[in-house]
Amino acid sequence: MKRIAILFLILVLLFSLSACGEKSGGQPSAPSTAPAEASNALSGETEKEEVMVYGIGEAAKANGLSITIDKVASPDPDIFINKADDGFAYMQVYYTFKNVSDETIETPKRQAIYIVYEEGPTGDDCHMTSDDNSDILPGKKEDMYRGFIELAPGESTSGWLMYQRPSDKSEVTMHYYSKFINVPPALVFGFAAP
Repeated sequence: MKRIAILFLILVLLFSLSACGEKSGGQPSAPSTAPAEASNALSGETEKEEVMVYGIGEAAKANGLSITIDKVASPDPDIFINKADDGFAYMQVYYTFKNVSDETIETPKRQAIYIVYEEGPTGDDCHMTSDDNSDILPGKKEDMYRGFIELAPGESTSGWLMYQRPSDKSEVTMHYYSKFINVPPALVFGFAAP
């Protein structure tokens, strides 16, 4: 009886491992940048999920919060301790966060909005970075967005965040993640580099 139980457990383990195996004979599959596809079992049709990309001045809503990128500018170079990394330039992004829900909510933390260098289906699959104010002189941080501000219904707050963007790219993509980055972004922003 024990041998049968052990044999059964080994078979279950083997089936579990084979179900978790990777595609292409053990080779990891490349992340897809194509829109997600969902099949309609009744009609056999495939429909693509459209991802809305918001531009400067467009209010994007997620989880009771409206986020607007008001403007994007090249910052004054005299506010930095160090220059941007080679191949990068600083970019100052001005935001407005507004509570569009019926209850008091907190605004997102500064690290919830990322500049994306290479896009993937989820934040884990992207190459991106969040706000980095470590190179800004201490006396030059006025009006910077601090994050985690409680907003009553209809209330809003504004401020700016600093990012390094690739100098050779003319378009900028930014993602907002409401909780975790191992899922697709809650909001996507796209605009021309300053």
